[in-house]
Amino acid sequence: MNKKIAFLLIAVISVSSVAGTAAFTSGQVDRQATVQVAGDDAALTGLAPGATDLVYHDASNELQIDFSQVTASGVNANSTYTLGDKSAANETYAFNVTNNYNTQYKYTFDYAFDQNTNGGNVSFILYDNTGAKVDTASPNSSGSITLTSGEVGYVVVELDAVDADLSGKLTVTIN
Repeated sequence: MNKKIAFLLIAVISVSSVAGTAAFTSGQVDRQATVQVAGDDAALTGLAPGATDLVYHDASNELQIDFSQVTASGVNANSTYTLGDKSAANETYAFNVTNNYNTQYKYTFDYAFDQNTNGGNVSFILYDNTGAKVDTASPNSSGSITLTSGEVGYVVVELDAVDADLSGKLTVTIN
């Protein structure tokens, strides 16, 4: 009798363990996600122009740097231009970047020319909220600044124009 009970108990345990491991093969859980798109001034990475007509928000509220925005067609050959004040960058700047998230992030700036140039350079000099220089980004090197929640960093733009088109793309990577 004990052998029959033991055998029956082993059989039940074996069947239940097989059924337990094959309880289901797939599943799906749906959750709501809210993702709003905001302009550069109010997004997670806030980008706002300084006091210059050459840096502005376009109709889509995206930050633009455009030296032909005014009545000129561009910059002079063999010239240099600075947008902002390197000695007081937290007061006079080309644009600022604001961490509108609730945790600290590192913002890395990269600039790439649209085409090969025969010379010239574009530099994005990064300053912290006190106006102290932190780093510089240019086509040959990236620069970064770390901002805590709500903190603002400032950017001064320098151009060294030879006789080439310095147009390009600024990329800000957050991590």
